[in-house]
Amino acid sequence: MSHIEQSDGVPADAALAREGKVFPAGPGGTPAGQAGESSGASWQTDWDSKIEHVSGNGWVNAVASTVLDGRAVAVVGTEDATVRMLDMATGLPVGEPLTGHEDSVMGVATTDLDGRPVAVTTSRDGTARVWDLGAREQIGQMLELYRGPVNAAAATVLNGRPVAVTAGDDGTARLWDLATCEQIGDHLVLADSEVWAVATAMLGGRPIVVTSEAEGPLQVIDLAAGRPIGELTGHDGQVQAVATTVLDGRPIAVTGGADHTMRVWDLATCEQIESRPTTEPFAISAGLVDGRPVAVTSAQYVLADGPRYDNTDHVLRVWDLTGREPAGQVVDGPWFSEAQALTPRGRLLVSSYAGLAALTHR
Repeated sequence: MSHIEQSDGVPADAALAREGKVFPAGPGGTPAGQAGESSGASWQTDWDSKIEHVSGNGWVNAVASTVLDGRAVAVVGTEDATVRMLDMATGLPVGEPLTGHEDSVMGVATTDLDGRPVAVTTSRDGTARVWDLGAREQIGQMLELYRGPVNAAAATVLNGRPVAVTAGDDGTARLWDLATCEQIGDHLVLADSEVWAVATAMLGGRPIVVTSEAEGPLQVIDLAAGRPIGELTGHDGQVQAVATTVLDGRPIAVTGGADHTMRVWDLATCEQIESRPTTEPFAISAGLVDGRPVAVTSAQYVLADGPRYDNTDHVLRVWDLTGREPAGQVVDGPWFSEAQALTPRGRLLVSSYAGLAALTHR
């Protein structure tokens, strides 16, 4: 998942805290220590909020952050087809759930439209929708062209106007003008397989997007030109997760694949910078923590007799992308992490069963 976020501006001690231990990862990214051991670093859990479902279940599929009326909020997409906002200082709900989708909300991206915070959400119902978060209402939808679930969204600015990129099971990635909810140009991607993930970045002052398909390499696309400018090749098998950030002043992509690797790419050259072994990630976020670029991956623990697939055996790994630390760290806690995001202030938002938690590095 990818999104434009704004400063969270929330004091770390604004809520009752609980310590989440961090310890070094061993070979293959598996935990070298046991829960409760610590390498001296820690992630403090500022809050962990249960999300009450409206119907079905309230499982969190996607999360982003923004600023609403001067306070930082998390915007959450859930399995019960609703969009929620949580106060980043307390974890408490902000207003009633936003309804309109008819199936699970799979992707969330946030940006500004005419000076007001908006969210773009995608769903298994085959639609992408735009929400005015201040007015708590839907202001547009982009649905007539889709056939099947819409998996992900990312937001950026093109020629001074806010735009969104969406990805669908129909093998397309599309570019939308958020002011009109109309598609810009032809398909960015028209593939024979699902497009699972999209992440935006700036390259030489121009907006680009990285797309991940069920089959084939990741594509790097110039949004102004509406065409690919490169491919990221090297993974052996499917890549379901991609995120972008900046390393040494240059835009990079972080990807996780079924080949049990996390890879880092220079988007200017489309060359791989490094590859690190890990269990297969099903979610990735990237950003700055304490001024250093990191990636966060979610995966199953891999034990001696193979991976565990129940909800209690998932792990968050935090990877230092500067190369000054040789391995990731493992954040200990009850995190399933189908959804996660790093805010510009370095806070980590992560799903926790049918809920959401906010963590701060200490």
